[in-house]
Amino acid sequence: MQLHDSQKKIVQSTARYKVIRAGRRAGKSVLQIERMIFDAVGGDDRNVYYLAPNQTQARDIIWLLLRKRLHGIAEFNEVRLECIVPTKDGGTSLIKLAGWENRENFRGKSARSLTFDEIDTMKDFFIGWADVFRPTLIDTGGGATFVGTPKKENPNLRRLEKIAETDSNYACFHFTTYDNPFIPETERDELLKEYEGNMDSYNQEVMAEHVDDAGALFKYDALVDVFSNTITKRESKYLIVDIADDGSDKTIFSFWEGLEEYRVESFARMNTETIVDKIREYAAQDQIPFSQIAVDAIGVGAGVASSSMLDGIIGYKSSYSAIKTDQDIVRLPNVGYTPNSPMLTSNYRNLRSQCLFTLSDLVNNHKIASKVGGEHKEKIIEELSTYQDASKGDGKRQATGKDDVKASIGRSPDDSDTWIMRMYFEAKERILPQQTEQSIRTLNTLQNQFTMNKSSFSSGCNR
Repeated sequence: MQLHDSQKKIVQSTARYKVIRAGRRAGKSVLQIERMIFDAVGGDDRNVYYLAPNQTQARDIIWLLLRKRLHGIAEFNEVRLECIVPTKDGGTSLIKLAGWENRENFRGKSARSLTFDEIDTMKDFFIGWADVFRPTLIDTGGGATFVGTPKKENPNLRRLEKIAETDSNYACFHFTTYDNPFIPETERDELLKEYEGNMDSYNQEVMAEHVDDAGALFKYDALVDVFSNTITKRESKYLIVDIADDGSDKTIFSFWEGLEEYRVESFARMNTETIVDKIREYAAQDQIPFSQIAVDAIGVGAGVASSSMLDGIIGYKSSYSAIKTDQDIVRLPNVGYTPNSPMLTSNYRNLRSQCLFTLSDLVNNHKIASKVGGEHKEKIIEELSTYQDASKGDGKRQATGKDDVKASIGRSPDDSDTWIMRMYFEAKERILPQQTEQSIRTLNTLQNQFTMNKSSFSSGCNR
């Protein structure tokens, strides 16, 4: 195979993990076929796995090219997308193609090398990588290649490049469509003309550049940095509880010291009584006052928030009116402000939108932190990166609705809900002593709504 210069750098690299960000038709797929064959024939009984976003793409992107390349050499299983190849030692090895949706099938398997193609369209990638695929390399000392053209929706390449900044096991490579000398000159000349007026797509698809989503509430790099941020902590502690509405969700307890999340606990299939007991236990154990505990008071959570055993806790509902403050919690984008100038109070569609904009301001300015890692960390990053400024131009600031986020990521964004609810206390604290009458009325309304809900629930239980 004749390699162009950018491909040669990848082949010559000895890094265990290779991150390849490349433009369309830049030579990604052909290179991966050659590399997988090289890995497979290098020794007996090696397993070489290739994963595309789904099974159909695995077949379309690689399978036909692989069959053509190994025609007359390998044995092919068309149904399983597998081929058995002879090795230099006289034995055989396996090359298998699969879709990311079938990732659970790889638990407990061993791999010599892994390839993840079009990685920026793989949801929950880092959870799957940590739980399923990284363990397959333990007994072989094998490596992995992460390949794709950047996408805004799941910026996994961008995250991997950030990891590579501090981890010497990783090496990053970037080349554009123009770096492939085998593309006809006439096609190269036409590219820029065809993308005229849509430079974001040109920069992303051809130049393989990361293109920021202009409407995103959270800056992606800042969101990742939350889990390594060092902030000045306040002594006040908070407990935020997102309560499962059905058997598919978990009840999540998120613990905060000031603006640093220091612990998370989650439980499946908890009833109201058990949740109430657990809140009381955690409050005593971590010395958290009831007035600094917020509970999602929708559905099943209404019973918890209304419990007489938890007098003083906050029953949070996203549909409540936003809290009016004497200072704007989030400065409006694209507006110039003079130092120390007073800011007008912003209007929000509801309390949830207010909390989301408050949270984005803290995240983007590196003023919030979390000590929690693992699956919780990955879910927080994926969920919050989905939120957009969905304001409609009527003066009410609005964020993406929860149902829309759920549809986008394929699950309920419960982990980030605890972070959003934590912002209730930040919004409340920004009301100054010389607060307006309107601010007082809003807070009173919120308290009255909670009291009425609590009375109604108690009356219903007594009948």
